[in-house]
Amino acid sequence: MTRTVSSLYFESHDDAAARITRRIEAGCERATGTPLVFFRADDIAIPSRSFAGFIAIFRKYSMPLCLATVPAWLNEKRLTELRLVTGPAADQWCWHQHGYIHHNFELSGKKQEFGPARPPGELHKSLAQGRDRLIRLLGHDFCRVFTPPWNRCGEATLHTLVDLGFQAVSRSRDARPAAPASLPDFQINVDLHTRKEPSPALAFAALLNELEEGLASGRCGIMIHHQRMNARALQLLDDLLAQIKNHRAIVPVHFGNLLKEIS
Repeated sequence: MTRTVSSLYFESHDDAAARITRRIEAGCERATGTPLVFFRADDIAIPSRSFAGFIAIFRKYSMPLCLATVPAWLNEKRLTELRLVTGPAADQWCWHQHGYIHHNFELSGKKQEFGPARPPGELHKSLAQGRDRLIRLLGHDFCRVFTPPWNRCGEATLHTLVDLGFQAVSRSRDARPAAPASLPDFQINVDLHTRKEPSPALAFAALLNELEEGLASGRCGIMIHHQRMNARALQLLDDLLAQIKNHRAIVPVHFGNLLKEIS
């Protein structure tokens, strides 16, 4: 699946690594306690060169990664190919559910697979089918966290997730409606690849702002769409992971770690 590359990656950015370093330091200085950082890669299930490219960088730095996996897209053959790429370090990856078929059901407004246009019974059926398919394919590697496509879902979906035994949801910063108290929301506050700023300079400035603010909040969630990555995107990801990995005041985690911390 090929998608549009953000203007952020139309050109290289002068002193990119140094500018990232400065904003990481500023965010960590503003944080209360030790900032946690997690990366979430969406639309996982189909082996590809772009998947292999960004996974290689995560393996290079032994960085945890949350793999938001579309159940209807995954089968045993594809999973075998994906695992050949991810390698033997199973605890590095957090496989979790990303919708069911990744299809928009809303007739107007913003895209949602699990929004108000669908009746509760249909929502329950799709969520349960997706969960059961991933449990069958992934076994103990399946983490009961749900990432809704486009980072949006309705109130009925949130309560259904609780009923189906999900332990958390992951949406965008300040997502609405609010999740039930029993369903933590591991929110994304940095977007690497679906940015809409019209110029590379504006996109990079906005990314740096998000990075600093995310770290200052104490939990920085960074979203990846590997289908939107080009060579410049891979290089920026490499620079970012290198600095996070080696920073004394940052703890890289995935959803499994966050759930243990909560419990």
